[in-house]
Amino acid sequence: MQQANGTLDDLRGEIDKIDDALQDLLARRVSLSRAIAKAKLPGASAITLSTTMRPAREALILRRLLARHSGELAPQLVVGIWREIISSSLRAQTVFHGHVFAGDGETAYVEMARAYFGSETPLRTHGKPSLVIHACAEDPNTLGVVPLPLIEEPGPAWWAQLAPAGEKGPRIIAKLPIVSGDGPAAYVIGAIEQEPTGDDTTLLLLEVPPGKSRTRLATLVKEVGLPARLAAAGRIADKNAPDEVLLEVQSFVAKGDPRLAALAKAAGDGIASIEPIGGFANPITLPVRSVKP
Repeated sequence: MQQANGTLDDLRGEIDKIDDALQDLLARRVSLSRAIAKAKLPGASAITLSTTMRPAREALILRRLLARHSGELAPQLVVGIWREIISSSLRAQTVFHGHVFAGDGETAYVEMARAYFGSETPLRTHGKPSLVIHACAEDPNTLGVVPLPLIEEPGPAWWAQLAPAGEKGPRIIAKLPIVSGDGPAAYVIGAIEQEPTGDDTTLLLLEVPPGKSRTRLATLVKEVGLPARLAAAGRIADKNAPDEVLLEVQSFVAKGDPRLAALAKAAGDGIASIEPIGGFANPITLPVRSVKP
């Protein structure tokens, strides 16, 4: 990094020039974002969130920028700045707002949503994850933030209400925080299809008849080459309803992935249905900085 030299006025003058250049570049970036939106759907009367937002592309941008990052700015700050820039560019293309779970006065999910959606995006809070899903289902130009489900949900399996890949409705599109760390985590949902980044997780929703062995299911999943773990299990209705099993698979799994067909065939009547319900680019893991004594 080049060492700055000169008088105090000279140094301040250099900062002013950099600020002006940054402002001009940001304006240029927004202009290009609008042009990209029009190029995606030439002649379209309306540009929607599903045609403009690309969570995979956003993740690749941040990975690339962090890979070349140097200097004294903390990586978390760099991520925060670029999330604001990316969100502003998205708002320049289409109008959207967010719905966030905030049950029992929980504020962590609102803070994560604000960091991901940008400070100017309107947010509405809800007391139940299912209400966030319903709100996003009613308006495709919305995004939602819901908590990660418990392994054994004490109540209805709200996550089973998410839309399968290729169908209308919200599905999982990102995981927060986007930089790995301690504390609560959440899923972002929206009516956007998952795209691969090379380092991804896919969520599979399995409907399993009552009484079927989960141990047997785990064995079959491994045998067909799906690196999966149990994320949650529960039911939508009463005890006689099928079990809803949510698996996190450490890879990108498209709707027509042959491993899904192989799993269904191997399971026979042990699985009633298998559907990808979205996924996410895996959160960024920052290198541990050495502390000088």
